Amino acid sequence: MDPSTRRVIVLCLAIALAAVVFAAVEPALESVRGIPGPTIADSSRPFLAIFATLAAFAATTALAAFIARKVNSVVALFVLGCGIGMLSMRTGAVRDLVFGESSLKLAAVECLVWTALLAAACHLIFRFGGRLPDIPETHEDDIDSPVGRSARLSWLAGVAGVVAAWFAAVTLTKGQAVGAAVLGGFVTGALGRILAPRTTPVYLAVAPMAVFAVVYAFMAFTVQGDLATDLVQGGFPRLLRIMPLDMAAGALAGTSLGFGFMRSFAEPKTA
Repeated sequence: MDPSTRRVIVLCLAIALAAVVFAAVEPALESVRGIPGPTIADSSRPFLAIFATLAAFAATTALAAFIARKVNSVVALFVLGCGIGMLSMRTGAVRDLVFGESSLKLAAVECLVWTALLAAACHLIFRFGGRLPDIPETHEDDIDSPVGRSARLSWLAGVAGVVAAWFAAVTLTKGQAVGAAVLGGFVTGALGRILAPRTTPVYLAVAPMAVFAVVYAFMAFTVQGDLATDLVQGGFPRLLRIMPLDMAAGALAGTSLGFGFMRSFAEPKTA
């Protein structure tokens, strides 16, 4: 068996395993309505939900770190994103958030927690996976550092990613919410590689999640009126149609797809 075929098989098995691990969390997220709520805070057993989600995230991050060694770190982020996406697709959508009287403020806190978790996972995955093979080291701190000037410039792509997600979140369906989040991640990954083609994107996937968390928190603490009425009449903030789990999955999977897609268009310039 040639190495490329072996890598594809390992990748497919890893994605399947990540999906199984996160699917096992579903019972712990069951709300008082008898179905998984749109946020972890909606669980009727919140401490169990938090523990189960963190355990699945830790296990899948370890799996992704292994994939980073076998393939590369960007592909590993995609594996982790697929796992979270499996859980996201099994949880509630914006209708459940509004009509289930969920707390927007707790959802905003959940966004911030996911931002921190994604940052920790990205750090670990790239620590194990190392530099990407098509981005050689330049020995310039502003370019090579994961938090250098070049990296910080690429993080601005997270703003464009959230704007793209806002445009895409047209309906109230779960599938479109996840799709909008993935599109936002894709735009972040593609634009981030254009802005910093010679920098390893250690924290690039965190950028759309961080921007989303800040905007979500602002809306959650400032939105007024009856949310149910606004949802029915079409006045509900569009970005709030995307749940924290949706954005976490989209940030990881979408950014890795966008970054990989731009490989042929934003090759690092060599001296």
